[in-house]
Amino acid sequence: MNQSIQDRIDTALASVKEPQSLMSPVDLGLIEKLSYSESEKKLICLLAVGSPRFQCPACSAINGVIKESLLRDIDQALSGAFPGWEISVR
Repeated sequence: MNQSIQDRIDTALASVKEPQSLMSPVDLGLIEKLSYSESEKKLICLLAVGSPRFQCPACSAINGVIKESLLRDIDQALSGAFPGWEISVR
C-alpha cells in the first residue's frame, strides 16, 4: 500500500471515536477489511459489527444507533481525507 494513502487512512480512522468507549474503530478491531483503488479513486471499508442474537429490544436499538453513527462518522472521515473519491462503508 502506498505510504501516503496508508497515512491518510490511518489519520482519518483515528479521528473517529466509538461513542461508548471513545476509542477508534481500529483500536476496537471493528475494521474487518479496507481496500482501495487509486486509479479508480475508490475506497471500501467493511466493519466487523454484527448483531448479537437474542438481545433485548433496548440493546438492539442502542446497538443500531451506534452502528449507524460509526458508519456515518467513518464515511465522513474518509470522504474528508479522500475528496473526490467514491467511499463505501458497510
